[in-house]
Amino acid sequence: MNNNNEDYINLKILKELSKEPSISQRLLSEKLGTSLGKLNNCIKRLQEDNFIKYEAFKNENKVLYKLTSSGKQKKQELALKLINKKIKEYDELIEDEKINVNKKNISKTSNIKFGIGHNSVKEKELVTENKTRTKPLFKTIAINLKRRTVIVDDVLSTHKGVPIPSWIELSIIDVCNRSCSFCPKSDPKIAPDTYQKMQMNLINKLTNELKEINYKGSVVLCGYGEPMLHKDVNLISKKLSEASFVEVVTNGDTLNPNKIKELYMNNVNKLLISMYDGEHQRKKFQKMIQESKVPKDFVILRDRWYDEKKDYGLKLTNRTGTIKIGDQEEVGKYKKCFYPSYQFLIDWNGDIFLCPQDWQRRVTMGNMMQEHIFEIWTNKIMSKYRKNLINGNRINSPCTLCNAEGTVLGKNHANAWAHIYR
Repeated sequence: MNNNNEDYINLKILKELSKEPSISQRLLSEKLGTSLGKLNNCIKRLQEDNFIKYEAFKNENKVLYKLTSSGKQKKQELALKLINKKIKEYDELIEDEKINVNKKNISKTSNIKFGIGHNSVKEKELVTENKTRTKPLFKTIAINLKRRTVIVDDVLSTHKGVPIPSWIELSIIDVCNRSCSFCPKSDPKIAPDTYQKMQMNLINKLTNELKEINYKGSVVLCGYGEPMLHKDVNLISKKLSEASFVEVVTNGDTLNPNKIKELYMNNVNKLLISMYDGEHQRKKFQKMIQESKVPKDFVILRDRWYDEKKDYGLKLTNRTGTIKIGDQEEVGKYKKCFYPSYQFLIDWNGDIFLCPQDWQRRVTMGNMMQEHIFEIWTNKIMSKYRKNLINGNRINSPCTLCNAEGTVLGKNHANAWAHIYR
């Protein structure tokens, strides 16, 4: 049997059995469109591999199937594998045929679909970049901590009776054009450039789910790479702006007046430029901003050109044990942490991590292409980390290696969660 076909059948079997544990093999074979003999062989192999178990009903010719913990994990792995395969095929088709999905001759085609399942999108629904801004600019204090405090701590939103995040970081591309000594990207053994990028079907799904929970916070394009290297950064920003405030954090190397204006027109709320080379960059970017004719408070310039003695102009952390440079706080000094109470990070492939400090990327909270973000936000593993950190117990990896203070923001969220966990 072809491996891809076998993966697809196994995924369908696991999905159907998780939804309807008492389904008969005959009915299941009809649903999957496969022969009863082939289905029986597949189920036997899944049992042998300890992905499913079954229990026979007494006095009835029926069995009750149950996915093991390994089976649930296998179902997620197979789904993600097939999604990535479809995305790769889509990208190859676009490249091979030299197709520009934003051109008018494509957008008139109504019978082409991209993506799979609930993530499929008709061509007429594909977004195009704005020519003028369609959303008012949210004005905040142009100081990083105060700016974040306004968004994170001023409003505590809930969904189904529990606090929802107010800050989400998006790593839309896994590559950076710089190699800063205080960043894990400087060590390819820790954070290699993989050149993987987030696809629009994930952005569409995230936007829809943020709308469903009535999200009131910010989505920040930053994460593990340089967001301005993603060719669809304007489209991503425009789509996300339907459900949230949007911020872009960049080293500014790819910027020019037109690109700054395009970000503004596509409803980016704040553009934060980290200047690493020296004081001279301030005049350079101020000139760009003036020529772009965007509001002055749209762009925040951040000094990052200082040396190790001044911590490079930022609050240094060890990024969960991956960075040792500079005058670092001792691991264990800080016990409590509110990060998982008010935020999380989404990697290019939909993997969700506790916070942007976690550069090891070994412990995922879930994958948003497999589950609703609210289900991941409230699941057992996220709750375990959140509860432990609220109570000052940094006992789980990667938190055991982290020296970040973690209580500067999110106190209101942490208090609300603490009340729930009583």
